[in-house]
Formats: sequence, C-alpha cells, structure tokens
Amino acid sequence: MHSIMILLIIAVITIFLLGYALGRRAGKKEGVTEGMSLVPLEWRKEMFETSICPLCTQELNIRTNYDNIHNREL
Repeated sequence: MHSIMILLIIAVITIFLLGYALGRRAGKKEGVTEGMSLVPLEWRKEMFETSICPLCTQELNIRTNYDNIHNREL
C-alpha cells in the first residue's frame, strides 16, 4: 500500500514539474515576442523625447521644417 502511495506522489510531482517547465518555456517565448514588438515603439518614444537617435546617438536636426515632404511635385 505504501509503495503505491509513494509512486502516486512521485507521478503527481513529476506531472506538475513537467507542466511548470512547459509553461515557463512557452511564457518565455511569448515574452520575447512581445518585447521585440515593443522595442521600436520605445525607441521612437525615446527619440521624440530626447531628439537623439537611440541607435546611433546622433542628435536630430529639429530646425528644418519637413512638413511638406510628402506634398512635393515629382
């Protein structure tokens, strides 16, 4: 009777640990995917707040007016 109980406890613990490991792995993949989609937004926000490119640390030229850049005649 005790050996059956011990085997049952070991099986339950194994199932929980396997579920935990699979869930953690799936969660990490989901987190990386979400993080990669948020990075461009964070970079754009940082660029608008500081006027410095987060990739090359070059200061943006904010004195030039580019409002009509899409309305130019070709």
